[in-house]
Amino acid sequence: MKIKHAKSVTRWPAERGARDAAFYLFCAFIVSYFGRLTQRIPLLGTLHFDLVLAIATALAIAFAKQQHRPGAAERLDPVSRRLWILLVYIVVTIPFVEWPGSVLHNLENYTKSLCFFFFVVATVDTTRKLATLLAVYTATQLWRVLEPLYLHLTQGYWGSYTSLGNWEYMDRLSGSPYDTINPNGLGFVIIMSLPMLQFLLQPNTPARRALWSLIAAAMCYALVLSASRSSFLAFLFLVLFVIWRSKQRAAWLTAATVVAVISLSLMSTLQRERYVSIFSSNAPGAATAQGRITGVIEDFKLSLRRPLFGHGLGTSRETNANFRGEDLPSHNLYTEAAEEIGYIGLGLLLALLWSFLRACWNAQQIVRAAPTDDPRLVYLHRVAEALMVVVAVDLFFSFASFGLTEPYWYFIGGLSVVTSDLAARLAPASGALAAQKVKSQGKLRFRKEVQSGRRPRRSPAALRGR
Repeated sequence: MKIKHAKSVTRWPAERGARDAAFYLFCAFIVSYFGRLTQRIPLLGTLHFDLVLAIATALAIAFAKQQHRPGAAERLDPVSRRLWILLVYIVVTIPFVEWPGSVLHNLENYTKSLCFFFFVVATVDTTRKLATLLAVYTATQLWRVLEPLYLHLTQGYWGSYTSLGNWEYMDRLSGSPYDTINPNGLGFVIIMSLPMLQFLLQPNTPARRALWSLIAAAMCYALVLSASRSSFLAFLFLVLFVIWRSKQRAAWLTAATVVAVISLSLMSTLQRERYVSIFSSNAPGAATAQGRITGVIEDFKLSLRRPLFGHGLGTSRETNANFRGEDLPSHNLYTEAAEEIGYIGLGLLLALLWSFLRACWNAQQIVRAAPTDDPRLVYLHRVAEALMVVVAVDLFFSFASFGLTEPYWYFIGGLSVVTSDLAARLAPASGALAAQKVKSQGKLRFRKEVQSGRRPRRSPAALRGR
């Protein structure tokens, strides 16, 4: 099946869904949570508005389940099953960690992040809802980037600064005064939003290309102002990854080279030296770059104190403060997980992240195997492609960022589940049976193609990853 551009959402065939109230409450929760409405409007903060919306969403989901009363319990998909295994492991091992009291305290924040996964899986049951959710989420992320950039251009706002050594400092752009993200966090939001922006705008006409170029240029400028070296490396990885997957590699490589030259010419001397310090030990700020590498090594050594069950969920900062003398969390997802939940937990986490990729790949294979031009299936194929890019870049960025208890991984996991489920549901019976028939070959081929670096070939795959 040739993958084309999906038709407008308004022209899609009607789908029957449920839990509409829960879905729109979840969308409101996303807008409030990422838009920091409780920080902007003190009354909403007093009322704990985010918590109220989360509870209302959960109650609406529970009420909808009571109304429908399915005849048999639904079998867990592979992603949900691995997430539950990780969650049970964390709870069961609480008595064996270094700081069990801290774990009980941190479980509240972890539960909030898990809500993003379970709310997505429970409320998104049609392709139209998936499109709406992606639009709402991406809009909130763009707002988090463009608002501080606007404040910088109009009011000279920076939000943060960093030391370059020898009593020299440089201003850095962070999130807005209402947001909680520092310059590295702002860079992370930019890197994660760029693939979704390209997916949603579909720059296949001159007007859309102009709009995409304008917004992407503004986001890249904000990335430069953040002076985040880890985000800069992740951006390079994103560009190279997209070029590698593209059929027009020469054109994309030329465009990337031109943009890089223009960007370098627009940077200030301090900003250029900031990025040069990644590779040069003589540039200002090189000591902090080396400190990141040293910190990862020290975190790894510290994780060996309790290699089986770790020091406890959310205790990376506490552990480093007590045993390293550094009151900072581990700036590496993998050493963070090793410190907090041990190497058994790290293995479970990596298995969970791998299942995100498998679910997206299965969705693409189901669409390719289905002999139909249903625009909803075409859309799901594109969603799966975008999510695979996001996961790949996030895995790379995680070498310089924590994220075990952050919500974005669980939101992406929920999206991978519903994308695969919707593709399996909408694919005709012939395509579904073909996918089921070759599930073992599909799993083996997926592993070989990922390991060899090739793009997956056109062939059916396991239905829903089973």
